[in-house]
Amino acid sequence: MGVDLAERISTLRRVNGLSARQLAALVDVAPTTVTRIESGAVSPSFDLAQEILTVLGEPIGFTGAADVDAIATARLALDPDLDVASTPGVELWRQRWGRIGLLDGEGRVTPGKEADLLFRAGRAARLTRRAGAVDFTAGLSANEVADLLRGTGIDYALTGDAGANRYRSSAGEAWPVLYVEDVARAAEAAGLARKASGSFGMRVTLIPFDGVSEVGRVDIAGIVVVARDQVIIDAYGGIDRMVEQADILMGRRVA
Repeated sequence: MGVDLAERISTLRRVNGLSARQLAALVDVAPTTVTRIESGAVSPSFDLAQEILTVLGEPIGFTGAADVDAIATARLALDPDLDVASTPGVELWRQRWGRIGLLDGEGRVTPGKEADLLFRAGRAARLTRRAGAVDFTAGLSANEVADLLRGTGIDYALTGDAGANRYRSSAGEAWPVLYVEDVARAAEAAGLARKASGSFGMRVTLIPFDGVSEVGRVDIAGIVVVARDQVIIDAYGGIDRMVEQADILMGRRVA
């Protein structure tokens, strides 16, 4: 397990765009500890391995375990008046991100670090690991699902690239993802068929409201979308062209 874990940590660190020093700061250990773990010279304790993999968005042992407190921390850092609870988990993420200079002592985003903060939140709470999320067979677009839900009075909000398309015109949709008040009712209303477990390829995903991600929804041309910051977090935590969409919304890349 030691070698496999060492390779996993090293690979995930690079995918997350972190230096060994930054990862060490996130988990509050010496930089040499991270380099020795990645080289296989030492094996981390279970608690340290879990902490490392949590900040890299890959908690040990179970799926659907994305940490919504990471999302709450980022959202509150950008809008302290947001109606989201500041939990012990939020305070933990404030400490982590404070150690790498993303947040100040008040938990506010450091000027000029907004994009980095949203990227970190997206990586820590990736769409593929959201608690309660259910995948359905592809076919309908996010907008088509939204129209069906609106017609039956089911509360929802678009996110991901479909949400980004509402904030700026863009072609294509890699993966229709919607937050909904009730996954089973929403799937029935939209006529969605559950995707076979373990199957890959295109899909439609419904994620239950979590008390954070759906806060601050807006209506854009008759379609409800999560807040712009949440769209960016989710796009950074998504797949394919979603990261590019997030970069464009943040001004990091030209459309």
